[in-house]
Amino acid sequence: MGMVEREAKCRSFVRKYYRDVPSREKVMDETIAPLLDPQQTLLDAGCGDTLFLLKRYGPRVAFAVGVDVVTSSEKLAGRAVVTLGDLARLPFKDASFDLIVSRSVVEHLENPVRVFKDLARTLKPGGKLVFTTPNKYDYSSLLAWVIPYSWKDFYMRRVFGEEGYDHFPVFYRANSPRALRRVATEAGLCIERLQALRHFPYYLLFSPALFRLGMLYDWLVTALDLDHLKSTWLVVMERART
Repeated sequence: MGMVEREAKCRSFVRKYYRDVPSREKVMDETIAPLLDPQQTLLDAGCGDTLFLLKRYGPRVAFAVGVDVVTSSEKLAGRAVVTLGDLARLPFKDASFDLIVSRSVVEHLENPVRVFKDLARTLKPGGKLVFTTPNKYDYSSLLAWVIPYSWKDFYMRRVFGEEGYDHFPVFYRANSPRALRRVATEAGLCIERLQALRHFPYYLLFSPALFRLGMLYDWLVTALDLDHLKSTWLVVMERART
C-alpha cells in the first residue's frame, strides 16, 4: 500500500469515527464569530502562508491585518493587508486592535512573555486574544520537542510534502495551563477561557496501524477526562478595561 492509499485509509477513519467530534476550526469559529463586529479592527498574529484566519474573519470587520515572519503567496481582497514583522516587536501603535486571533503559533515562541506583552500592548482595553496551540503534554508534542528539528523537518516534508505547514522549531514554553497563566499574568492579560480540544492523530496519517493506536489513545484520554493530555488548547485572553 502506497503513501496515498495509506493516507486515504486513515482519512476514512476520520470520517467514520470523528464526524461528531467538533474540529479545532469549528470550535474556534464558534468562539470568534460572536466577537466580530463590522466596526472592529483585527490582527492575525502569525498568519502564515495560507492566511487561513485572516481570510476567514477579515471580511467581517472594518479592517484586518496579518503579520508573520514569512511572506505569503496568497492574495487578499477587501480591507485586509499582510505585513512582515516580529510578534515580539509589532509595528503597530498601542491599542490598535479589538481582536487578535492566532493558530498554531504559540508553540514556536522562544520568548512567549515578550510576544504576549506586545500583543497586549496592541489590544484595546477590553480587547480579546483568541488562539489555539498544541498541548505540551500530548504525545505528538513530546515527540516534536525531543526530536531534532532537522529530523522533524525531513519527516514533515516526506509525509505532507513541501506544503506541510509546520516547518519551524518548537519550544512549547506556553503550552500548559500553568505556563499560560504565568504568561498571561506577566503580560497583563487575564484568561477568560482555557479549553482542551480533541483532534484526530494528524501526524500518524501515514500509517493506518499507528493511526488506530492514536485513536485509541484519544478515546482513552477522553473517557478518563484527562484534559491535560488532550491534543490542543483553545485559549481566550482579555486585556483589562482599565
